[in-house]
Amino acid sequence: MLVLDNRLLINEGRTRACYQHPGDKDLVVKVPVGNKKTDNRSNITELRGYQILMREQVDLFCISHCYGFVTTSLGKGLVCDCIRNDDGLISKTIWDIIVYQDDCDVDQIKKVTHDFCRFLTQRDTRLFDLNLKNIVLKLQKDGVYAPFAVDLKGRFDNKETIPVSSYSKYFARRKMVRRRRQLMERISFFREKREEWQ
Repeated sequence: MLVLDNRLLINEGRTRACYQHPGDKDLVVKVPVGNKKTDNRSNITELRGYQILMREQVDLFCISHCYGFVTTSLGKGLVCDCIRNDDGLISKTIWDIIVYQDDCDVDQIKKVTHDFCRFLTQRDTRLFDLNLKNIVLKLQKDGVYAPFAVDLKGRFDNKETIPVSSYSKYFARRKMVRRRRQLMERISFFREKREEWQ
């Protein structure tokens, strides 16, 4: 059993917390939190989404890969890649960079994010939950960011009444274009309003 504590906590969302794997710096463990502590649906959905992506795509270098479940002191956890900058530090989400980092090149972040979303759309990679906290930006030695998706539930965490975009390439592409536009707008919005969120 892996023992997880707050010293290993990397980030926390509404339903899950992400911890550094205590035995491997290149891995993280995602466990349910809050009212959902015993509900592992998010992890199950992510693993399912990952498995389908891997069947459909030959080489997905731009995602955090999933390796299955482990037992931890905080419940059942999903093991995934830990995305790190070239200097070894854990990469930050777009949210963490635009809200908490004083000196960031917003135009570069928007360009990298736009190109990333376009790449996913062109490859019919259905990650509909593209938000500021689900994409990390790996800072490379040349100062350029490389984006990675770190939450792969999107295809099945679909809020449509009839989830046609989960199964139709045409509707999936249309939805991805809408998600990309929303994401770009949110980058600008939250950067301008960052003091309200700090």
